[in-house]
Amino acid sequence: MRRSFRIRTVGATVLALALVASACGDDDASGDVPADGPTINVGSTNFGEQLIVGEIYAQAMEAAGYPVETSFNLGSREVVNPALKSGEIDLLVEYTGTLLTFEGGTSTTDSQETYDALADLYSGTGLTVANYTPAQDKNGIVVTGAFADDNGVSSTSDLAAMNGTLVFGGPPECPNREFCLIGLTDVYGLDFAEFKPLDVGGPLTVAALEGGEIDVALLFSSDGVIAAKGFVLLEDDQSLQPADNLVPVLRREIVEAYGQDLIDLLDSVSAKITTAELSELNKRFSLDAEDADVLAKDWLADNGF
Repeated sequence: MRRSFRIRTVGATVLALALVASACGDDDASGDVPADGPTINVGSTNFGEQLIVGEIYAQAMEAAGYPVETSFNLGSREVVNPALKSGEIDLLVEYTGTLLTFEGGTSTTDSQETYDALADLYSGTGLTVANYTPAQDKNGIVVTGAFADDNGVSSTSDLAAMNGTLVFGGPPECPNREFCLIGLTDVYGLDFAEFKPLDVGGPLTVAALEGGEIDVALLFSSDGVIAAKGFVLLEDDQSLQPADNLVPVLRREIVEAYGQDLIDLLDSVSAKITTAELSELNKRFSLDAEDADVLAKDWLADNGF
């Protein structure tokens, strides 16, 4: 799963400081929304992708006339999830499989099943979920564009034709993880000539793949480096990886205040966010140093919002 190799920590005091210091927005609503409706405080955890998608949903709502403020970079899920439940923030873009597991459920490789389980888990609570995006941020098997072209591969299963000849690189703990080397062996029948322990989808892995030290790498599926380097994310055609689609999670009282129109707006945004687009946005943020709010504005304009 996506978070199995990514560790983020933050002091709880960051939340209180960020909620005071980072709040922004205009409380004056315009358009066909209740004039006296509550301000929707959009939060995020502490990495670039979260800032981008947080801005996308916040700007879409603001453009539609909803009063919005933002509280970004609040910290890890262990900090931000309680903030959402307590009402310190009202909306958070989450990841279906990771959140379901965090809440004590069991994710599956099927996006709809995982989403339904998450929705059922929150039924009768103060939280609800809008629809999920096609985009997923999870473990991905990646090769270079040249390798994909030379060997005619587009799916992970295609690698089996080269069993015994390829070098695979990933996190040091990969050989002991069911969603890494164990799964690639058991589910896909892959037999690599060598495994090279590198880092957690970081610069060592990227450099090794680009430099030809490894043939196949484990990266995160929405990593900006995939778009930047022209890497190819192979299709997980045997469904090894649990689903981890992005999904807006919001307080039920906000939905009750604004009704189905708000959910429809969020769903229309979610429907257009793909993994490839997310990778490109992440690339522009992390490698091209473009601001998340500008990226969100451009994406919304390009997609008719």
